[in-house]
Amino acid sequence: MSYKHILVAVDLTQSSQLVIDKAISLAKDANSKLSFAYIDVDKVIIEPKAEQGFQHALQTLAEKSDYPISDTFVAVGDLHMKLSGIVKETNVDLVVCGHRHKVASRLFSSVPKVANAVEADLLVVYLEG
Repeated sequence: MSYKHILVAVDLTQSSQLVIDKAISLAKDANSKLSFAYIDVDKVIIEPKAEQGFQHALQTLAEKSDYPISDTFVAVGDLHMKLSGIVKETNVDLVVCGHRHKVASRLFSSVPKVANAVEADLLVVYLEG
């Protein structure tokens, strides 16, 4: 299956690169549009300086990628709701995100919420540690 627009949800940690690399390999196969999104789930509002910092971090990731990145999105709030909105607004047909197996993840994982909210395919990349 080929995808036209892939959205990569990153958390701006080093493990984001694993998720990005997986998305790039899929995008290259189909010459897909590729975008990055960072959702700060710990805040209700975002200060302009913080948003600029997050955008800069996303641009740095984009520049390190060996594939053109079409758009970068920064938002605050519920991950599943924000991703759902981006998917609808930008015609994303695949969302790629990471997941770790930790005790807290088992109790509070956002993956089921994302799967139920986004109207696109979802690829969850296993992240060790």
